[in-house]
Amino acid sequence: MQKILTKINRMTAELGGLLMTVMMVLFLVNIISREMNRPIQGLLQMAVFSMVILIYLGLAHCEEKDEHVRLEVVMTRLPVKMRTRLRLACTVIELLIVTLLLYAGARDALSAFVTGASVTGTKPMLLWPVKTVMVAGLVLFWLQLLARSLSFLKEMRSNGA
Repeated sequence: MQKILTKINRMTAELGGLLMTVMMVLFLVNIISREMNRPIQGLLQMAVFSMVILIYLGLAHCEEKDEHVRLEVVMTRLPVKMRTRLRLACTVIELLIVTLLLYAGARDALSAFVTGASVTGTKPMLLWPVKTVMVAGLVLFWLQLLARSLSFLKEMRSNGA
């Protein structure tokens, strides 16, 4: 399972880099067009949508590389077995929280699709595509957390924890 997740995470990380470039270009074009008194409608919303997609698609990759922000003052002072148990407990709690977020996000995305919810403006933009990508990012994050939990369990069995 981890090999498949790694490939998907690598693709989403590369897509995130591309989206970061797109986002910066959109912001730049938005600023330049406003300075020239010829604003292009919808650019700012597209840039914000790109940023939201970038963040959600990057969660699983960040978890895989173990690069999420956390305080390790206490963790580094614990014995390895205790540290592994604590990391497993924290990951299970994360799984539960992400499950709730996933449920709420999926309901919201479905509601946005059914109602045709959009960002108001001179050019309304539908919300469901962005919310669907958010849900996809949360699914990948959930799967990565599950894989991490299983690796902690495997480590605990091999170390006799």
